[in-house]
Amino acid sequence: MMSKDKFLNSDYKPDENTKQEIEALHKEGVSLSGVQLKYADMNNVKLVNADLSHADLTRADFSGASLYGVNLEGANLFKASFEGANLKAANMKNCNLLGVDFSGAKLNNVDWGEEHKVINEIEAEEANAAGDKQTAIEKYKEAGDVYRNLKINLQAQTLGEDVGQVFLREMITKRKQLPLFSPLRIASKIAYLTTGYGEKIGNILYTVIGTIVSCAFLYGIEGVSYGDKLLKFEGTQSFTEMLNIFGDLFYFSVVVFSTVGFGEILPIGPIGKTLMIFEGLIGGLILAILIIAVYKHLMDR
Repeated sequence: MMSKDKFLNSDYKPDENTKQEIEALHKEGVSLSGVQLKYADMNNVKLVNADLSHADLTRADFSGASLYGVNLEGANLFKASFEGANLKAANMKNCNLLGVDFSGAKLNNVDWGEEHKVINEIEAEEANAAGDKQTAIEKYKEAGDVYRNLKINLQAQTLGEDVGQVFLREMITKRKQLPLFSPLRIASKIAYLTTGYGEKIGNILYTVIGTIVSCAFLYGIEGVSYGDKLLKFEGTQSFTEMLNIFGDLFYFSVVVFSTVGFGEILPIGPIGKTLMIFEGLIGGLILAILIIAVYKHLMDR
């Protein structure tokens, strides 16, 4: 059986026989974990289900390669080329994906790691926790570059779910590059919590419900007019009466949020009128985001 020892040497220089020797090792069932293939010409290589975990593939050329189910966990793929390669069902957890060429590569069902978080972002978080802000910013920028590259290539293959996850991570890394308490960072954090940057339908629905219920309670503090009645919470009311009033206020809040008109219920004071304007504007914006989010989840991007 051929030995892979020479490929584990960090000083190994690939030659014209490297591709054939690596293929032969794989056919013999030898793990290729940790191999050093910097600058190697591996175009059209056949390594289906191969174990290339923690390998150094810096600037290696894997264009047109058959890499279905390949394990690349922890590998260094800096500026490697996978143009036109088959990477379906590959494991790419904790890879260095900076500068990788995925043009035309098949990326269906690739495991990018938990929440699609790349190693650069993980390193940024570690640096930030250690108080090294400069390194953290640099790593967040690297992660942003990786996410943009992935997003472009995933969009080309209409892999909508992956595109959404990668876009979410891209926006998070952008936010974390901003000064901690800057208005832009605060606004970005609010957008993340309330809508998940337009990618988390659950967040949007919670925001819709929370806004409607909160506004309904606030309308009840100052009161709104309903025909010849005043809908307002008072300490002398029974629980049933307050529940009935809240039902009417909830209806009014839904109407305002959905911007369909106000009917017979109208705010009577400055607080209620200001709240009505705020809720109407927020409602129009969030409903538009919800429609777009639902469309993206149901249709190919």
